[in-house]
Amino acid sequence: MNEVKVSKLNESIDLVEVFKQIKKGQKTIFVCMAVSFIIAIGIVLITPKQYKTQISLLAESSSKNGASGLLGQLGGLAGGLNLGGLSGLNLGGSASSDALTPDLYPDIVKSTPFLLEVLSQKVTESHKNKTITVAEYLERYNKTPLARFMGLFMDKPVPLSIVKYTPETLLKLTNRQTDLANGLADIIKLNVVSATSGSLTGGGSKTITVSIEVQDPEVSAQLANLVVSNLKLYIVDYNTGKAKKDLDFIKARYIEARDKYYATQQALANHNDRNLNVILASVNTSKERLQTENQLAMNVYNSLAQVLEQAKLKVQDQTPVFTVIEPAIVPTLKSKPKSIIIIIGLVFVGAFIGVGIIFFNRKGN
Repeated sequence: MNEVKVSKLNESIDLVEVFKQIKKGQKTIFVCMAVSFIIAIGIVLITPKQYKTQISLLAESSSKNGASGLLGQLGGLAGGLNLGGLSGLNLGGSASSDALTPDLYPDIVKSTPFLLEVLSQKVTESHKNKTITVAEYLERYNKTPLARFMGLFMDKPVPLSIVKYTPETLLKLTNRQTDLANGLADIIKLNVVSATSGSLTGGGSKTITVSIEVQDPEVSAQLANLVVSNLKLYIVDYNTGKAKKDLDFIKARYIEARDKYYATQQALANHNDRNLNVILASVNTSKERLQTENQLAMNVYNSLAQVLEQAKLKVQDQTPVFTVIEPAIVPTLKSKPKSIIIIIGLVFVGAFIGVGIIFFNRKGN
């Protein structure tokens, strides 16, 4: 029992001694904290300011069925007939099962073709009010101070051309183009949040947040808008691509059927004009043949006209809807560097270093 009391007494004595040493060397601690404060100020001053723009979108759920889709709501258009079977096309009202889901959007904005498309578009830099491509901005303006200083002693880079991706050609990039694409990929942040089942939008909706952080506040907002616009275009083209091809095919068949119907109609009219008062069996036979051809052409023409309207509705039905919750707003406050956090953090580090120096000197003595 006595040994326990003695150990506790020794511990309290040691703590008292520690506080005495810290108080005795407080000048050293204050000096270290002051040096750390100066370093922190220097870091804050030389670190480029970053401005963040964020856009929030609500993506429509893709879980439509024949009853909820536009074609399902207008199901009486074709009189209940399955006119899609006329041309071997599936013109049902359900959404395509292979449509892009919001969970794939982060992969899309990081893909090389998407990045190249954004790099080739233009933004207006706020300092000189100069309109340049995104690639030029990233290469010339969105740099660290050291990179800008080193650029003073280097030759001005030749204008950069961004290749256009096409599925038919092999994509080959230079190191410079690859670096710019990777740099843009690092700038773009996209998050997808699923709505809860009890939310107002329903459990199938997704909230997409796109954020861009660069050194120019106006370019930040412009670039965020560009990314969102290109993302929308990519998704719409993908989701409606098959429906648009079907529409083009049906439209071509419709024009052919219309021209044939008009031709048979004109041929029948010409026949009647030429044989107005003629009563011959051969004339009646040719007239019946022309009437039959005209009737068949009219039936095909009318059917394709209805199928064409269904195809147009299907394109609209499969076009995804994006509702902007929070638009791009030019930021007025910097997002980086976090000056207060940097200063407080380094001052604490300086204090710990000062305490370490005190005890190191004590052991040395």
